[in-house]
Amino acid sequence: MKKPDRIQSNKARVSDDGCTVFVCLRVDRKAYEFARYWAAFHADADPHGTAECQLEGYLSTALGRAILTANWRPPPEIEALYPALTNDHREDEGFPF
Repeated sequence: MKKPDRIQSNKARVSDDGCTVFVCLRVDRKAYEFARYWAAFHADADPHGTAECQLEGYLSTALGRAILTANWRPPPEIEALYPALTNDHREDEGFPF
């Protein structure tokens, strides 16, 4: 396994609360054009949505599925940043999910 300092770009930045990492990603031009198309398609529902927002959503969804599939658990200090949701409190803007 590679050493942790060799698998992270020195350009990545962590938010003050520690829950978000800001990175620069390269994507295939065709994928980016699709994200632009999809943002335009949904412009009525989300007028401030951008191709970059769409790409963030796709990446978050893909990573979420990969985490579940791999049954991966983060290190304890990272897991502590995300308190577990109980079934009683699982809501998104007032709507249960």
